[in-house]
Amino acid sequence: MVQPFRTEIARLFPKEHEFRCDAKALICHGVLLGSFGSLCHGLLSPTLFVIIGLCAYVRNFNAIHAASHASRATWNPLRPYRQMAMIVHSPLQLGRHELASNHRLHHAYPADPARDPGASVNCGRWPTASVNSFIQPELALFDHVRRKGRWSTGLVGALAYNTAVAAALIALGGVNFLWWLVATRLGSTAVWLVFDWALHHPTARGYACLDGLPRWVTRLWGVLFSRDNLNATRHHELHHRYPRVADRALPALADFLDQRAAATQPAH
Repeated sequence: MVQPFRTEIARLFPKEHEFRCDAKALICHGVLLGSFGSLCHGLLSPTLFVIIGLCAYVRNFNAIHAASHASRATWNPLRPYRQMAMIVHSPLQLGRHELASNHRLHHAYPADPARDPGASVNCGRWPTASVNSFIQPELALFDHVRRKGRWSTGLVGALAYNTAVAAALIALGGVNFLWWLVATRLGSTAVWLVFDWALHHPTARGYACLDGLPRWVTRLWGVLFSRDNLNATRHHELHHRYPRVADRALPALADFLDQRAAATQPAH
């Protein structure tokens, strides 16, 4: 019964498209780079840059996350540029391949400190989790090397790329690079604290479904960080059950499952 039902879910609700995810991630990175250039030329205030940067970072993160669940496309000219879609906010951050590998472990062993890389990094109560989320790129790198026991060629290449990008941003922006770090570290801290801790930690999970938030807050969330991000947050447990279903289809899937459950309830 389980396999036919999952087949029906796959038929009714769309999977994410690899090309669409990569395009969105690259566009968001481009927006961030363009905004940084405007900041460096005095066309954008630091405050406005941080707001734009935070939104661009979260949207970029969401697109990269969705790409990790997308089926491999037979035609995707953007695949060679996937590492370029990564927003660099530390020379010591994992590459795209390593992050995807970690995310597969997260789905296989969610919230297991021994096997889920996210749980092993962002653990404890919220003060500890907040600090860990802030330095997540560095912690995740050291945790990855500890688990693998080696530095792979791909990882070394990713670290070299990160260092080159960081150096280029410093050369372009000088002291403005500090604002780049503010925007990207704020975005990184927020997404890891929400997605790896708040949505999985037993003391926080009950507050992370957003059911009690005013409608204007959820609408603003959708405008700033994308409707996909809002859906992935509100229906994260459902995402774990059906990871191939695109974020944009999660609300419809939730309604479908509720209707199916109501229809199978015995009559009184």
